[in-house]
Amino acid sequence: MALTKVQQANLFAIASIASNVITEGSVVDVSAYYQIDVRVRLGRGASTAFTVGPKIRLEGTYDSSSPTAQQWVTLAEFQAALGATIGSQAVSGTEAAGQTVVSLAAGTNFAAGDYVFFHNTTIGNSEWARVESVSGADLTLAEALVNAQTGATCRDQAEQYRCVIDTAALQGVRVVVDNAGTGQAVIVEAVFGAVSGL
Repeated sequence: MALTKVQQANLFAIASIASNVITEGSVVDVSAYYQIDVRVRLGRGASTAFTVGPKIRLEGTYDSSSPTAQQWVTLAEFQAALGATIGSQAVSGTEAAGQTVVSLAAGTNFAAGDYVFFHNTTIGNSEWARVESVSGADLTLAEALVNAQTGATCRDQAEQYRCVIDTAALQGVRVVVDNAGTGQAVIVEAVFGAVSGL
């Protein structure tokens, strides 16, 4: 008997969260799912270390209408590393969608294996990538750029988290980004896949 799977869906659309702000995402109905597999990505909004690492919580509720503060339970929590010696360089010129080699102003503090964030002036065109190699100011990426990166800044020490949640008894799930005391903005996105039947 095969599982019925739901393809990737948004849990928390990409957004920039300012320092000292706690943002509660919209409630996503999971009442039709038995299990969800969540991926959360975080990008840095500045080139300095965090004062306090931002926390990202995945919360669930058993209430199907308008849950109150007392009706949320923490399902998973992630906290970013403080970081130091962060690579942060402007993308040189225009790097078109489909490029696998991206030229930066300099390659300082970037290395093979880095998980990087391209912080675009249009936040929805920002994206994450894995660096395969660095040669001078050129980064070779494991996968091609999805969006054109014009006027973007590339920063390393981006982070990615994953958790699997049993949602058989849950009605709703949300993401909470606690950026209190971090000293800088962060960019967060969360998506999920689901099992809806056996």
